[in-house]
Amino acid sequence: MSYKVSVIVPVYKVRGRILKTLESLKAQTFKEFEVLFIDDGSPDDSSEFADNYLKDSGVNYRIIKKENGGVSSARNLGIDEANGEFIQFLDSDDYIDKDMIKDLYDKITEEKCDVVYSAYVFEENDGKRITDNIEGLSEGKFSGKEAALGLIYGISYTHIMANLFKRSLLVDNNIKFDVNRKFAEDISFMIKSYAYAENIYCMKKIYAHYVKWGESVMNNVSLNYLDVYYSNIETLQYIRANFNDQELEKAMIQNRIPTAIVNIFIAFATKQNLHKEMYKFIKKKDVRKNLSRYKMVRIEKDRIKYSILSKLILHSPKIVEKYYSRR
Repeated sequence: MSYKVSVIVPVYKVRGRILKTLESLKAQTFKEFEVLFIDDGSPDDSSEFADNYLKDSGVNYRIIKKENGGVSSARNLGIDEANGEFIQFLDSDDYIDKDMIKDLYDKITEEKCDVVYSAYVFEENDGKRITDNIEGLSEGKFSGKEAALGLIYGISYTHIMANLFKRSLLVDNNIKFDVNRKFAEDISFMIKSYAYAENIYCMKKIYAHYVKWGESVMNNVSLNYLDVYYSNIETLQYIRANFNDQELEKAMIQNRIPTAIVNIFIAFATKQNLHKEMYKFIKKKDVRKNLSRYKMVRIEKDRIKYSILSKLILHSPKIVEKYYSRR
């Protein structure tokens, strides 16, 4: 059976956090969609709970069980199994507004786009707002390249779940999530999708709710956070292999990659047990070369900060370490 939209929901150990996700799917005003719950070898009864909650709700859903392989492998399986013309990704501890699927579907078909994306809010699990990205967005239709540049430069960005993708865009171009990376794989996926897209529409409205559960990523940082760098390096290599576009390459080289290095240094500086690995990382020739390439795309407070930090990390890293290790 075919649907207009497939919502892909990886499920792993979320029994105590999935209820609001299910409620938001049940409340959707758009009805011609399916939900694919990809149970990624979850050790608890998360998918059984979802099944019991939705079985008499009228929501079309399937539960697909697989061996544990991580969120990227679950999303990739969802793409393969989806019957919808369009695809949305939703994590099983986040949620969406009741009109999100309807409004994004209406816009993507009305504007004849490959992707439509909206704003999102990052919030506490009690609903208290932490931050959102709406001010950085501009309503309207853009070329895929324009949207990709906005994402790379951090001028116009969003969360993976605030996108609606045409499935054929993903399938025809074999766009997948990198199963070898635990960080920045979703941004890499979006950059590739946007770069392949002919047209993309940005909706300046908040529909998606990214929920903070427990400690922040920064508090739980580990060596896996090095993926932020390597994922971006691999994205640059992908751009070089698949697109003859100097602007996209320049944006990765002068902004996204050096910014990733700064973010890794800051994250590691907050953890005494990672200082040795932090210095090992920034002493690498390729890392130093890439860090030295940082250039501001425009004058803004945060970009000035990254410009200063990139130079300090290269020449006086102890100053940066001392400052962030106290935070």
